[in-house]
Amino acid sequence: MRQKLCKRLEELEKISAAVAARTSNRESADSAIEGLRNVLRSNNFQPEPNESLAETFARFLRISLRELKAQLMEIAYGHRRAA
Repeated sequence: MRQKLCKRLEELEKISAAVAARTSNRESADSAIEGLRNVLRSNNFQPEPNESLAETFARFLRISLRELKAQLMEIAYGHRRAA
């Protein structure tokens, strides 16, 4: 019985750690998104009607959305991927 309890406790600790990591990642992503919005706002870049944050950022960088995606993929994976 004690072994089962210890094993279950280990499983719960792993689950708890995974949830904490996801929460931390989400908070970090939310912070980065807000930072990007602040940069765009401070440079007088507002989203056009029906324009996503990514599209606004690409316009700010004076590149296409396709090029922005390619650059982000290169950063994330270390190589270019065919679009």
